[in-house]
Amino acid sequence: MADAPVSPAGGRLPPYRAELPFTYAFGRFAVLEALTHRPDDVTAVLWHARLPDTERERLLAAAARAGVAARRDDATVARLRRKESVHCLAVVAKREERLAEAADHVALVRPSHPGNVGSAIRSLVAFGFGDLALVAPAVDAWGPYVVRASVGLRFAVRCQAFASLEAYRARYPRHAAYLFDAGGELELEEVEFRSPFTLLFGPEWQAPGAADAAVAAAPDPRSTVAPAPVSAPPRTVRIEQDNRVESLNLAISVSIAAYRASRARR
Repeated sequence: MADAPVSPAGGRLPPYRAELPFTYAFGRFAVLEALTHRPDDVTAVLWHARLPDTERERLLAAAARAGVAARRDDATVARLRRKESVHCLAVVAKREERLAEAADHVALVRPSHPGNVGSAIRSLVAFGFGDLALVAPAVDAWGPYVVRASVGLRFAVRCQAFASLEAYRARYPRHAAYLFDAGGELELEEVEFRSPFTLLFGPEWQAPGAADAAVAAAPDPRSTVAPAPVSAPPRTVRIEQDNRVESLNLAISVSIAAYRASRARR
């Protein structure tokens, strides 16, 4: 049996916690994306004996190209994984991330479901977005569930957390904000997206309507951040849908909006 792998701080690798300085990428797709996009942050790759030979060869080749140590460790993989179908993992150091000033952004206000956030990230990468703001309280963007749901593409984007939407808008006042809401004033096809802009999505649990616009436009009374020097409040945008459906899933809404905005700006 190989020696137990150690964390960057020393000791045996623990189950994931948000306060840890590293996260885990579970499954071969997530591991390969980590090695592709953040090779300098990957500190170890572990694989299980049940990993098929062809997949193991590809994994070991990618690790070798990235200069990352890879080894078999059945016990650690089995202890840390949540599903028996997972046969490999990567240990990835966290890094401080800042959104690009000139890039177009997507902002999620109080997202609570890691699967939705991970799926949204996958679509954002597909449509050319690399900057995601998460407004508190929000899921841990480094969490393994987010990484797995994004199929590892979490490592292809920059995610930055903000205490409030007001704080985000104060930091990026030049970004025109488009708030997606089932009762929005503009239909998505009518919007001209001129960079830099922000695609803004309200809380997952909140009913659609004017309340989301109020959340975006009104300052947080608890915040000490100065009001953002913006010229206009967010424009509200709706995605036309059958009225039998009250609202779309967050990840689906982000996907549709990102696709349309990517075509419009191109």
